[in-house]
Amino acid sequence: MDSLTSEEAAHLRRAISLAAETARFGNRPFGAVLAGSDGTVLAEGSNTVAATGDLTAHAESVALRRAGAELGLDALRETTMFASGEPCPMCTTAMYQAGVSRVVFGMPLPRAQAAFPPDERAMNLRTRDVLALLPQPVELIGPVLEDEAAAVFPG
Repeated sequence: MDSLTSEEAAHLRRAISLAAETARFGNRPFGAVLAGSDGTVLAEGSNTVAATGDLTAHAESVALRRAGAELGLDALRETTMFASGEPCPMCTTAMYQAGVSRVVFGMPLPRAQAAFPPDERAMNLRTRDVLALLPQPVELIGPVLEDEAAAVFPG
């Protein structure tokens, strides 16, 4: 397990809290916090796929959209995304395109997938595997605070 500073742990715990909140509205429990290089929170996001019918409304993508709209795209560069669960390939690619330089996540993909009924369309492509295909490095830290992140999942 990689260690986090107290500020980083607080950001990840906030992402986990957002995940718990969105689950109460019928969404899958995923939350995200985007922080600047100085640790300032730039935006937060929750999974709103079920509530909105938007299949791209994953927590990380929602946070990126909010930060981009409010602060401009340049503000997304050299940031850290704190995600309650391991980001999917779509969100990983979006973070890369935005210039996110670090990703910290709580619950790993296999454990998150095990919390839900089997889905034949589920992608078993891990974040590290997506990042390995990209030309610029992105630091990946996780899983950390895994049991805290898992506590908001069903079962």
